[in-house]
Amino acid sequence: MSEINRQFSVGSNQSKALASIVANTYNYAVGRGVSVSSVHSLTGLSRFDLLDPEARLPEDVVPLIWTLLCEAYPGELLTLHMASGTSLSYFGSLAQCVQHADTLRSVLQTFVRYQAILADRLYVDLVESDTEGVLRWHHPMDEIDGGCSTEVTLAMLKRLVQSILGVDDFLVRVEFGHCPHQLSQPYDNFFGALVHFQQPCNALVFRRAALDLPVLQHDSHLFRYIQGNLDLQLKECGQSPTHVSPLSELQDAISRNAAAGEYTAEALAQQMNMSLRTLQRLAKEHSFTIRQLLDNARAEKAQQLLDDPTLGIEAVSFQLGYSDDRAFRRAFKRWTGKTPTAFRQQLNWKSL
Repeated sequence: MSEINRQFSVGSNQSKALASIVANTYNYAVGRGVSVSSVHSLTGLSRFDLLDPEARLPEDVVPLIWTLLCEAYPGELLTLHMASGTSLSYFGSLAQCVQHADTLRSVLQTFVRYQAILADRLYVDLVESDTEGVLRWHHPMDEIDGGCSTEVTLAMLKRLVQSILGVDDFLVRVEFGHCPHQLSQPYDNFFGALVHFQQPCNALVFRRAALDLPVLQHDSHLFRYIQGNLDLQLKECGQSPTHVSPLSELQDAISRNAAAGEYTAEALAQQMNMSLRTLQRLAKEHSFTIRQLLDNARAEKAQQLLDDPTLGIEAVSFQLGYSDDRAFRRAFKRWTGKTPTAFRQQLNWKSL
């Protein structure tokens, strides 16, 4: 028995991964010229095992296939090549679900909530700061395949986000915990942001304001319907949804209300399905006040609206929930240190 087979022979059937991820990796390897017999010999899988994209297969199969690929094509940047041509069905029903979310934040929260659908031992979380939203991604198999699986998955996730938002300016940077498989420039070009290696963790780092970007095909009914199916999938494989941080849920509720022009604490408590007192306590636990959170949302929305030259200051003020544009002008000066007019002039100057 080879060293690789010895390494994976113990417990290989205990932890599972989504079959669509395995199948896409399998098909890419075969498409590149790796023989079906060699894949079968190493993994024990045949094409018949891959027919159900929602099935669960041993998680070690993917790094085994990547071992074959890297041995067959040393020095080639295979991960981004695969990610460029692979169907977004790579993510199974998760891809269908997030196409109907309301904002990018909700998309990322869905990946956090249903991470166990992709792989039993996958760890995903979303951490927000004043300037960034960091989606952290880790799987124990990263150490076995040199990070190849994670490179493909985060590259696929970047493609998925780009397709459902219809924009590509959302990443600040990308971080990987492993060494690069090629020069950094191809990675930077693919992700549209600087890619750093040998970092503490794997992460897609988004602009904080980008988390509120709307999804093009938002449909709350379809979103909840597919979420119900995902909950059933988790239950069938003995898993449960991963808890999303309360602060992230709070930010998502603020974003939904902001889209409707609603910025009151009472409306936010209703959106969160909790009392105003509980909402205030939740914010305090995270060192915020409700007013700070709502002001941040208003400030971000105000800057987006002021970038539209067809909207007058009064119209912007009205969309932000102010009955008097003078109150909006004072608030905007407090948020940014500039008047709305001066901020708009600065935007016009930068576009020249």
